Amino acid sequence: MSLAAISLAAPVLAAPLLGAAAVAQPAAGTTACPKPQPGRFAVMGTGNRGSGAAATPTAHLLEERWLPDGTVRGTAAERQGRSERSGSYSGALSVTAACVVELERRLPWGVERTEVVLDGRGRPLYSISRSPGAVITSRWLPMGKGSCSEGQLDGLVISQQSGLSWQGKAWVPNAVVQREQWRSGSVEGIALISTNGMGETVRYSGSLQLKPSSCWGELQERDSQGNSYRYKALVVSGHKRSGARGYFYLQRDPDDLTVGWLVRD
Repeated sequence: MSLAAISLAAPVLAAPLLGAAAVAQPAAGTTACPKPQPGRFAVMGTGNRGSGAAATPTAHLLEERWLPDGTVRGTAAERQGRSERSGSYSGALSVTAACVVELERRLPWGVERTEVVLDGRGRPLYSISRSPGAVITSRWLPMGKGSCSEGQLDGLVISQQSGLSWQGKAWVPNAVVQREQWRSGSVEGIALISTNGMGETVRYSGSLQLKPSSCWGELQERDSQGNSYRYKALVVSGHKRSGARGYFYLQRDPDDLTVGWLVRD
């Protein structure tokens, strides 16, 4: 059962183009492209690498900063099948005539290219991988400034998510609906689960420990049947007075591959 379930040398990048010159000039009679807004973002993606029988399910979490000069800095955690990897990266972005952001990341495991669509205020909302062999889409959420604390999640958190579980020699679908209560880094919750068409309901408890001066942490949970689970968590910080918006997590157990967006009420 699954309660959740998702740094190679590279050529020098072209000069970044985030400033006014980066925004492509529209044709006469069309609306100007929104200028990409510098900021800090949480990104959750899922999909596959490879094709056909060789396709490998993939999921990732990113904490990414878009800087005013058009450069990018970030931290990534990724699952590929039953394996995982993580690291810091850099990159750059530019804007096309179609008002799409072209983003190049230099990750520890290689260069990846992504195209991002912006809302009317220039904030990234969704993206798709343009790296050969990858079919991966991601959603983006803005993050507040500064580090996070476990207490920012205090209160009710709910989620709906889907992923994959390894059974025998194949990945099978799973889906989970959760309702949980947080207090000072401890969680108590209930999960409604379906794995390959078989349903169950379990209660669970756990704790989150964030890294110092960070919004990344490790979440450990144990259910009422005695099963243990591990997750990489990224708290999506909001305004300090109102606490976090929720958190992304990526399951670390090899036989369960799911990312989730758990929304604070």
